[in-house]
Amino acid sequence: MTETINVAIIGAGPYGLSVAAHLRGAGVPFEIFGSPLESWREHMPEKMILRSETFASSLSDPENRYTQEAFCKTRGIPYRKSGPTLSKQQFLDYADWFQRQAVPNVKDVKVIRLARQDDGFSLAFDNGETAFAKNVVVATGHRPFRTVPPSLRELSPELVSHSDDHRDLTKFINKDVVVVGGGQSALEIAALLHEQGTKTRIIIREDHVVWLDPHLGERTPLQERLWPETGLGYGWKNYAIAAFPKLFSLLPRSERFRIGLGKIGPAGGWWLRDRVVGKIPLLTSHEILLARDVGGSVRLTVHAGGNTFETDTDHVIAATGYTPDVARLGYLDRATLANLKTFKGLPLLGPACESSVPGLFFVGMLSAATFGPAMRFIAGTGHSGKMLARRLAGTVKRPSQRGVPVAGYPAR
Repeated sequence: MTETINVAIIGAGPYGLSVAAHLRGAGVPFEIFGSPLESWREHMPEKMILRSETFASSLSDPENRYTQEAFCKTRGIPYRKSGPTLSKQQFLDYADWFQRQAVPNVKDVKVIRLARQDDGFSLAFDNGETAFAKNVVVATGHRPFRTVPPSLRELSPELVSHSDDHRDLTKFINKDVVVVGGGQSALEIAALLHEQGTKTRIIIREDHVVWLDPHLGERTPLQERLWPETGLGYGWKNYAIAAFPKLFSLLPRSERFRIGLGKIGPAGGWWLRDRVVGKIPLLTSHEILLARDVGGSVRLTVHAGGNTFETDTDHVIAATGYTPDVARLGYLDRATLANLKTFKGLPLLGPACESSVPGLFFVGMLSAATFGPAMRFIAGTGHSGKMLARRLAGTVKRPSQRGVPVAGYPAR
């Protein structure tokens, strides 16, 4: 039997969980589908450290009850909003706590097909079940959009992988690995490989590595006012972009796309610099032209300084980021894609994250070109949650649907 749902949320990462928490707080009936924090749990290195500061790494609920600071208090952990690094495991412990408190009803199934049907959407799941939803929020995350350079795509996964493929790097101990890319993922994976005894080189197309400004330490209230710290960095310009997504959406489309997708480019965390510089070869202004399988190893043809040379390695990790494009969401059917207005692969969204297909909403990376670069990071979860809750509160037709408060929120 096909279940009927008011709002279906696809994805149980930071954005999906935050939207669900806000909908729950507004009394909006919903179901959320996905394995909670699966990308973080299964596709990021175990010893990873978050690039964002602790204060910018909180998921969002309507009353700000379940922040990083609140979690630290419940566990007796000293809290500082910024400065000390936040490990992947610490973040997962926090996110699991958030989910138990704010969104205890996640359905651990995957959507394999989403299609427009009548005045809503049909959903098919990997367990064979189906459902009908009046509204759908796509909070899939970044994994479908990972990018590997054309020169590396023809080799087998045993020789070339994406940084997103690796939770456990120990299989590369005593190996030779080339990491491609100049951003946080590339630099951190290279550092972790080097520290476990892997011979590591970093190949970077750009002529230098960008390092984020070092943390400024404890600051006075006056310093905070003069030079605020935001989820996008320091300064009032970053504050304006991060704090006012609706104003950002009023910019000309080309400017929104330029800033939303390009303002926060590849960079390494301030705390990572000493683990890389002087310890791992940084081959800047190098470009891989060709990669070949040579007896189970990789032979790279590399261009640098007007010259071309070859070098061999056991494995190449492409830490080359993500290119968001709705066409790469494998579960969207062709008819829905055909009716979706896009620009450069991204959906054109209205004031509340709604696409040109009525009832279909997008949050996270796919909304960055509309509401700003904060939507590429955890720092943007609150904006999305609030916008969706206000917009979808109108779908609750009977007061009786709101139920009795549970854990501080109205029940669905």
